[in-house]
Amino acid sequence: MNKILLSIILVVPIVIFFSLAVFVLPEQYMSNEKLISQPYFEAELSSSEISLGDSFRINIASENRGDYGDIHIVSAAFPNLETMNGVVQIATYDFTQSAVYILPGEEIGSVYSGGLEYVEAKYPSIEAMNRPVHPDSENHLELIITPQKLGSFPIYVKSVNIPHVNDLSHFPSTGKLDHQNEHVLVYTVNVNP
Repeated sequence: MNKILLSIILVVPIVIFFSLAVFVLPEQYMSNEKLISQPYFEAELSSSEISLGDSFRINIASENRGDYGDIHIVSAAFPNLETMNGVVQIATYDFTQSAVYILPGEEIGSVYSGGLEYVEAKYPSIEAMNRPVHPDSENHLELIITPQKLGSFPIYVKSVNIPHVNDLSHFPSTGKLDHQNEHVLVYTVNVNP
């Protein structure tokens, strides 16, 4: 009799625990509102026309207009360059993580997949990052760029917040696609003789 009573005393709490863990708690967790952080940025060029040998600046002011998030990334890419050496220099940087330099040929995430899909980088870029990202936080990345060739010098700028929940998790959400198959805003400076 004591063994049966002891078995019941042990089995009932275990059954209750597993029932809660499998049926009740997942449903409660899924019904909670998901936090959505929303990246946004504005970029300003110091000049849209320069002479070869001169430099220009691009100042990117980035913010989170949504909820708390894990990671906030601002990317500036240079589709006309093979290397950034001697061309691109960071002037101002107040993000919480060190800048990441991506070189052509490196494997990088694609299609806002959170590391599930990869492509090979076709051109160099700089990624500025905050971890975590608080609501209404603002950061700045200013670059000094000295093009070494005549013609149009484009810069692709985008921002992504992680977790990537929906279209609000990246800015811009339409427009030109870059080598990661992600939307960018294009800023262009004409380099004259």
